[in-house]
Amino acid sequence: MAAENRRVLPFPEMPKPMPRVTLWDGRGHPDEKRLRALLAEEGYQVVGWSNEPAQGYPPHVHVYPELLWLIEGSITIILPAERRLLELMPGDRIEIPNGLVHGTMAGPDGATYLLATR
Repeated sequence: MAAENRRVLPFPEMPKPMPRVTLWDGRGHPDEKRLRALLAEEGYQVVGWSNEPAQGYPPHVHVYPELLWLIEGSITIILPAERRLLELMPGDRIEIPNGLVHGTMAGPDGATYLLATR
């Protein structure tokens, strides 16, 4: 095939993976048992997790989406590619898509949360 007959196709635009944060709008303290039931209804596998104050995980990536729902304390989500920090308080949740580089750091009172995947 002659070079003049070749076409260069544009590279398709790929959506940038973005986290989705849902702030707690419930009254009072989030109930872990109820949150676990809600996640199970949504088809998630759920484990409870906790971190001591100032304990966290350096930036990393997963091949699966992950959901974190904070029960007690506070936790900062580190998004290095966006040069952004997100602080979650009890009841807040974040959905982290697969392929998104992120890290975490528990607040001064530690953090207790649910980790869920589908």
